[in-house]
Amino acid sequence: MKEYKKTLIRFAIISVFVLSILIGFYNIYLGIFGLMIFLTLFIFYKKSNPRDEIQINKAIDEIYSDLDKINQERMYEMPISMAIVDGDGIIYWYNQAFGKAFKKEKEALFKKNIVEELEFNLTEAVKQEDFTFHHDDRDYGVVTNAFTDSVHSFELLHFFDVTEQSRQKELYRKKSPLFCYIVVDNYDEIIEQFPSHKRSEILGKVDLKINEWAKKLGSVIIEYEKDRYLMIFERGKICALQKENFQILDAVREIENDEKIPITLSIGIGISEKILGIKESQEISHAALDIALARGGDQAVVRQDEKMSFYGGKTEATEKRTKVKARVKAYGLKELMKEADQILLMGHQNPDMDCLGSAVGLLGACKALGKEGKIVIKEINYSIKSLFDYLLENKDYQDAFITPKEAEAYNKKNTLLIILDTQTVSYLESPGLIEDMAKIVVIDHHRRSGKSIENTLMTYTEAYASSTCELVTELLQYFDEKNLMNAVEANALMAGMCMDTKMFTLKTGVRTFEAASYLKRKGADTIISKILLQDDLNTYTAKSDAVKNAKIYYDNIAISTFENNTDYGKLIAAQAADELLNIKGIVASFIILKNIEGLAISGRSMGEVNVQLILEKLGGGGHLAIAGAQIPGEGNLEIGKELVLEAIEKYKKENETK
Repeated sequence: MKEYKKTLIRFAIISVFVLSILIGFYNIYLGIFGLMIFLTLFIFYKKSNPRDEIQINKAIDEIYSDLDKINQERMYEMPISMAIVDGDGIIYWYNQAFGKAFKKEKEALFKKNIVEELEFNLTEAVKQEDFTFHHDDRDYGVVTNAFTDSVHSFELLHFFDVTEQSRQKELYRKKSPLFCYIVVDNYDEIIEQFPSHKRSEILGKVDLKINEWAKKLGSVIIEYEKDRYLMIFERGKICALQKENFQILDAVREIENDEKIPITLSIGIGISEKILGIKESQEISHAALDIALARGGDQAVVRQDEKMSFYGGKTEATEKRTKVKARVKAYGLKELMKEADQILLMGHQNPDMDCLGSAVGLLGACKALGKEGKIVIKEINYSIKSLFDYLLENKDYQDAFITPKEAEAYNKKNTLLIILDTQTVSYLESPGLIEDMAKIVVIDHHRRSGKSIENTLMTYTEAYASSTCELVTELLQYFDEKNLMNAVEANALMAGMCMDTKMFTLKTGVRTFEAASYLKRKGADTIISKILLQDDLNTYTAKSDAVKNAKIYYDNIAISTFENNTDYGKLIAAQAADELLNIKGIVASFIILKNIEGLAISGRSMGEVNVQLILEKLGGGGHLAIAGAQIPGEGNLEIGKELVLEAIEKYKKENETK
């Protein structure tokens, strides 16, 4: 309304001015008189307007002052805890609710540091949108607002009590269902080897143990196949299962039978911190079961998003007597090889005799099928130099090797990539090669660990096998192709088997010797294998030094440290670990090698100690009797020894008889 009046006054003054000018043309005296009136009105308007504005501004300031006073009183009395702090966390103001929630007795918090007084992470609170603060059994959701006074920066902190919401969320989390898949590993062996009148008795005992376990957990259990169960229980029970190391594994294994066959289970459980539907929940649990089976069974795998936890696995993987799976896999592999335009064969970094030998064996299959096959290898190390030189003596293998760079030029859509002796992405000779490959096959005898290769057309992993060469030999027996294997390829496969079994003394089964017999019929010579595995004098001397440095711990475990920056340092470490097992009373050995990359650990066992479970605690893996681990960037051998001893101590505590 006031603005409207001002506009009318301005319009009247301008009108007087215009009329005075117009009248002046007719009567000069009246025109001068009109201009005098205009000047009087104009001067009066200019003097009165600032006075009005001052009064208005003063009134506005009074209003804002009253509002600030009201806001300050309201903020102080609000039930939401609030505080103003500077960038360092110094408290400049806090309201009544904040004082009640966080003040210690009568001690004021003004000018105190919120970070030190309340152990409050100010940096994370400012950075995160959904920050939660825990104090005195209460949970607070924290919201921050930044402002400045032209000199200093401040944060207005709002603390919303979300304790009840947190409790309900945790209750929901504990009550949410988990899917648990259970498989009787050697069901087929029970059916095949047990007399008919004892099968039902043994399987009945297994079923009773599993159902008693389920009842104890208060879970629902369904036998959806003859050897498979699905159990659903509350998430809150998982901690107790982990703490007891899944005792159901021991309970089933201890079921006595006249055939002395250990009955084992594989268990897979998936957990996620994300909110998943039923379909997604059962999928991650089934994936955990696949990992347990791939690692040889007799264990439970708990998969928490991408993190894996392993329990059990105390026994070596049971050898499968039936060869049905090998026959099916052989048929599938043969068809995939026939459909491919080219075939690439690739193993792990720093390939050994088993890795290269299995690749050479499949190279013969490529030739028999009329397909171009190439072995992808970055460089020739000491472990495979003798076999590599042996192959190059034959002109058929002089063009058989390509580098990872050359392999990138191959057609990604219709090239079959066969990965041998590993199933872990980070261990591959060229990890980037699998990214665009449409057809991938994995053949390996190691227990699964780390990030495995995904999207494969076929995966053949058997942890019971002595070597990848043994698995490849079994597959090749079912190819039914003429000229499938010559003596050179048979010797390469035999050398790989001899290396991994230590000349058929470790980790051998009936099928190992059957595979060796097949290779002998194809022209393999164990003398040539022995020659290919021979060491030179320097290597033998270095191995002797590593053995000499060994010290005995826990009365029966040998640990040795040594430094070697040569290409064959890791080979020396592995061989020295084998040699230590020849000492009377030693049941397990560890060699810690220092090289330019850091520390490399080789573990060996006679079977009483599971070196795989020990070295998995250091990020490694392998088998019960043969395992390894690496600690990149670490150059202190004593630290490496302490880490190994800590891992052994944890292993012993986990495996104490309860």
